[in-house]
Amino acid sequence: MKNLILTVIIATFLFPVRLIAASGTYNNWKSALEEKAKVKVIKMTYKNIDTIPDILDKFPNLEEIQMSNNSIRTLPASLFRCKKLKKLILFRNKIKVLPEAIGGLSNLEEISMGYNRLTALPDSLCYLSKLTYMNFSGNEIAKFPADIGNLQQLQTITVPNNQISRLPASITSLQNLAFLDAGNNYLETLPQDIGNLGNLQFLYLNRNRIDAIPASLAQCEKLQELDLVQSGVISLPPQLANIRRLEYVYIDNRIMPFYQDPRNVRRQRVIVVDGSATVYRMSHN
Repeated sequence: MKNLILTVIIATFLFPVRLIAASGTYNNWKSALEEKAKVKVIKMTYKNIDTIPDILDKFPNLEEIQMSNNSIRTLPASLFRCKKLKKLILFRNKIKVLPEAIGGLSNLEEISMGYNRLTALPDSLCYLSKLTYMNFSGNEIAKFPADIGNLQQLQTITVPNNQISRLPASITSLQNLAFLDAGNNYLETLPQDIGNLGNLQFLYLNRNRIDAIPASLAQCEKLQELDLVQSGVISLPPQLANIRRLEYVYIDNRIMPFYQDPRNVRRQRVIVVDGSATVYRMSHN
């Protein structure tokens, strides 16, 4: 057994590209083009790449693109002909436009384009019926597509540090949504029927301009963590005390908390956070 482990370790150091290729993951274009049909994952991170060659449709079985932490500015047309693509991970690049053609990637399940230079999201994003995860944090996006509610498989929306002023009314139709982070935006109101998000577990609305939290939020019986630090609100609906699964509520010293239900007081923790704090949620740990 020891000899086998030693052999694997030596092989990993001596033949890393070959081992990666054997798993369907390729980290350079030359190797990928030599075995087009075997390519399932293109992984090229931290390589200072500024251009993706327009050859992605040459890989008929491509399912995942990981090209985060580069200097990519535009997306090639061939990307949108990759009909088997499931994951598009382009975190920390310099992309300014997500083309409408993204809507043609019918098998896409995950898109992560945080910390680029996007100012808008295309309406065609709402055609991606298999999408479960989206991350557009740290861009300059001003609004969501109106028909975001069409994405019935969506479980995670991560859009903090943008310029979003309102959530579309259709967002409350997302029956599988469990995680919504819209912190550090320009939100002024929330949909009055936000309580329709029956599977919502984590809701982060810190650093916004919200005038009030709808009482219907108390209908989100699976809610576990709520962040309202510097959200703009000055009081919380008393009905929140009835959410039995609610464990952590983060507020600042300007917000009047709700009176806790004695039946839930041991479980619920209302935590007053200093306004300058940036790391305080349990989910940060």
